[in-house]
Parts: sequence; C-alpha cells; structure tokens
Amino acid sequence: MKVTTKTAIIYVNILLIFSCLIMASCTNNTTYHHYIPIKTESWCKTDTLYFTLPDSMPSGYYNSRIGIRHTVDYPYRDLWLSVHFPGNEKADTVHIYLVNERGNWNSNGTASGYYQYETDCKNFHYEHSADSVIKVSHIMEDFYLKAITDVGIKITE
Repeated sequence: MKVTTKTAIIYVNILLIFSCLIMASCTNNTTYHHYIPIKTESWCKTDTLYFTLPDSMPSGYYNSRIGIRHTVDYPYRDLWLSVHFPGNEKADTVHIYLVNERGNWNSNGTASGYYQYETDCKNFHYEHSADSVIKVSHIMEDFYLKAITDVGIKITE
C-alpha cells in the first residue's frame, strides 16, 4: 500500500489532534484538595473545621466542591453544613443528600462500610490579601453528629 503525501499529512493531523485531546484531559486544574478527619466519635456542632488555602494561590474565581466521608451508621438521609468562604460576609448553607429516595447511599462505598460523597458547593472570588481560611461546621439539630469521619474541600480553577 502506497501512502501519498496528502494521506500522511491527514494521519499526522489526526495524531496531533488526539495527542492534544489526551494532554488536555490530563490537565489538573485542582488548586487545593484536603480532607480533615473528625478525630472524635462524633462531630460536635461547635467544632468548626478550618481549611487554610495555600499562600501560592493567586487571586481569581474558583469552583469549590465539598466532600463527606461517613460510615453506614450515619443516621440521616441528608446533611446540612455552614460553609464560610474567604471574603464573604455571610456563610453559605449547603444541603447534601447522602441517601436517595429508595434508601440507597448516593456516595461511593467500600466493603468495610465507609462511603465518600462529593458535591458542588460554590463558585467564589478569592483575593490573595484576604483571609485564606474556609470554615465548615454542621448545622444539624443534633449537637453531636455520629458517623461522619472526614470532611474535605476541593478548589479548582
């Protein structure tokens, strides 16, 4: 089979397009991703979690996701959180459904009874000179919230 110059150019262009797509899909735009473990058996309503953003994080607009790790012993269908972003006067309320209408966990689980759920939180503008701490606390009726093992924040551009 004889390959013409025109055919070779088409093959090279297709190869370049696929290479660019593969490189673009591997780009990591995550600026910050961190989980804080709940060190006690229960997450106390007054125990605010502090996520300190890196000094190297430039000013700009960012997307955020909140992650929850929990066990099968979590007694509720949902979870209400207060999330305070840097530069905002008021905290945002985040409502997370951990269980669907059929009673199944919405999160990814393991055989050992641990689950992880991540959901979009808020897009926010970050000013480098501002306070660089995201504060998270639960606002459930129970003062002590059992079976939440870790809470995480993921910030992307």
